[in-house]
Amino acid sequence: MSEDKLTELERRIAHLESRVDTAAPRRPPKSPSLTTAATSMLRQAKEENRLGTVGYVGAARLAGGENLWDRQLSLAELLSADWAPVAAILESLGSRPRLALLAALVQQGRCTSTDLQESLGGDGEQTSGQLYHHLRALQSARLITQRRRGEYELAPQATVQVLTILAAAFDLANDPPLGPPADLLNPGGDQQSS
Repeated sequence: MSEDKLTELERRIAHLESRVDTAAPRRPPKSPSLTTAATSMLRQAKEENRLGTVGYVGAARLAGGENLWDRQLSLAELLSADWAPVAAILESLGSRPRLALLAALVQQGRCTSTDLQESLGGDGEQTSGQLYHHLRALQSARLITQRRRGEYELAPQATVQVLTILAAAFDLANDPPLGPPADLLNPGGDQQSS
């Protein structure tokens, strides 16, 4: 490289470095506040004299594509539900191997039986008979589908709900107890005794 080219390159690098030093620091974009949404839901419940609403939102970039969701369900509808199908789904999720299978399907998308067997660990603890037992339970709950013989994927209609259930269960298992409900409309405000 000639001396002139080297000098020009050093000048350009110095110019770029000076621009970086004087540039304002970049901040990550602000996320919308879920507390704001919850506060709005509580206000609406008070105005309409209802029990309230439970909701869940999320965004994911998975093997099957991008997913955005925003779901709400009235507490009156939720609390008066037929619990039999709900219990069946929760029972199907109630084992570590099944959760490992769902995690593999979420992360990898479509998987073969061999892929799924490996996701359970190569220590031989889970035989192929046990694998198929877990797969049948997840299929019966309509959480996974079998595309072809020996090839499975998370059911498209279940992706959002499975991720939400897993996130809520993770929080239950790992968060400290919440204590009494927070006053979302008046955080840190004085509570009057009755």
